[in-house]
Amino acid sequence: MKVWVDITNAPHAHFFKGPIRELERSGYEVIITTREFDGLTGILDMLGFDYYVVGKHGGATLEGKLLASSERVYKLSKLIIEEKPDLAIYKHSAEAPRVAFGLQIPSIGFVDNETAVGQNKLIAPFTKLLLYPKAIDAYDLIKCGADPNGMRPVNGFSELAHLYGFKPERKVLKELGVRRNGYIVMRTEPIKANYFNGDIKSILEDIIPLLPDIPIVLFPRTEEQRKRFERFGNVIMPEKPVDSLSLLYYARLMIGAGGTMNREAIALGTPTISTYPGKLLAVTRWLVELGVKFHSTDPLEVARMAERMIEMNGSYRSYIRSVVSGLEDPMEVILKEIETYETEGTFLVSPEAGNVGGYVSLDKRGD
Repeated sequence: MKVWVDITNAPHAHFFKGPIRELERSGYEVIITTREFDGLTGILDMLGFDYYVVGKHGGATLEGKLLASSERVYKLSKLIIEEKPDLAIYKHSAEAPRVAFGLQIPSIGFVDNETAVGQNKLIAPFTKLLLYPKAIDAYDLIKCGADPNGMRPVNGFSELAHLYGFKPERKVLKELGVRRNGYIVMRTEPIKANYFNGDIKSILEDIIPLLPDIPIVLFPRTEEQRKRFERFGNVIMPEKPVDSLSLLYYARLMIGAGGTMNREAIALGTPTISTYPGKLLAVTRWLVELGVKFHSTDPLEVARMAERMIEMNGSYRSYIRSVVSGLEDPMEVILKEIETYETEGTFLVSPEAGNVGGYVSLDKRGD
């Protein structure tokens, strides 16, 4: 059986590394497609994967996104017609679902950002089995065209799959000149994302002066963002892809204006503060409710919470890990679905599938 995996964003490489390696170990043939974007090919090289580079990111403009996506659909179609995979899997890819649907290739898609409505409308209607974190209200995906009978909630979050085969290595600490538990990791806002409507100036610029004078390893998303943080003497910005999971594991604290690295830190048990300035994802609200994450866009409040988290570091880490240990790993769900499809020609039916009335929003659940 041949499985096609489309990887379109840097975090997706870590999300799919487990399924890819387990599938290959079980004798499946796996083909990987990707695009030029945010150091993605460098990460795939670091993971030792062979892949096809098909297209590139279209940038921040609507025109650029449309042209790049249209070109990628065309190029992917030609490649996939030649490769003839039996199954397609992807996470928030806007092109793979349309190609798979057009060629009648069954597909498994994972969506964890209900605010990316435009992108979800290009994914949900064309996906045979849509997996999503249970924190998301299913109606938000059904409104984007998802089939209620082809949806399966996962009692966890996607970054749990990133820990597949993870063993912390201190090599990255030497590379960056930092000590274990003696630095903070930061990630800037996703200013190129179609769902982001925030300011060019990062909230992290106002937070850094209020924190203790310890090293900060910061990951900017653009060269413009990188230049804005060069004025801070204690900020280190890696020039090439690094072992970010080990870096997060040994960090004292994670403060992020995005989402993925925040959730990776939580999966590792590292205290985390979210400073995302827009509408919060359902998964973020859920993690805050569980007490494993704090959110604020007030620099003073963030600084006070950072000080508190640093003080209670050990006990808080233990609490985070105890909560995370009871959640469901998306990788296991994906592998089970692929195995079921191969043997039975269909996907597992969730007890909740089709029962739209059984779904409630996070806010309703709170009531």
